[in-house]
Amino acid sequence: MSKIAQLIGEKKSGSAKLVASTVRISSETHSFVEELADQLGLSKQETLAVLIDDGISAAREALQLDEPEESTTQCSFHLLNTNKRNSVEDTRRMLTEGIAAAFYAPWKYSINRIKKGDIVFLYENGIGVVAYGRASGETQVRDYNGDADEFHYQALSNFSILQTPIRANEIRKVLSGSIVFLRTMVSIADGHKLLAEIESRNLA
Repeated sequence: MSKIAQLIGEKKSGSAKLVASTVRISSETHSFVEELADQLGLSKQETLAVLIDDGISAAREALQLDEPEESTTQCSFHLLNTNKRNSVEDTRRMLTEGIAAAFYAPWKYSINRIKKGDIVFLYENGIGVVAYGRASGETQVRDYNGDADEFHYQALSNFSILQTPIRANEIRKVLSGSIVFLRTMVSIADGHKLLAEIESRNLA
């Protein structure tokens, strides 16, 4: 209950922009939400929102999304999440400038692991792989939202934006395995398969 109470306090004091969403739940879940709302003195919508936030926190912890990927092997292919869930503008910047970028520690250090010649696939949440290019191997640093040196990026040569993005379920099929798309960056051992799929679509 203390975690939910904390989320309620944060939500009431926050000014985050809200978007409408529809979800169907079982009658048992619906009844529990109504009873919990009465107990907490909140609306049903507020109660659902804090329960979802609590679930997201648990999922982030289980998937270790706030920890950079640890890799002991060299890999030439990487899938980089464009940070759309935090900033749509970051995704636009990467596509406009043809760069692979990450922000703040520890996530910004993922960019430092990219070697010259590596292929980076840019993945946009809810859309799929939207672009790719070959890394320069030279990490550059900028200020971000007034914070010094919190923007790490590499230029991508031969940068291509896909006319038709490759969605998450298609990527899993091509790679014949699971992949955590919500991580800032993951290395893909058999990324050549994804590259071949992209190139074959571009030629079609």
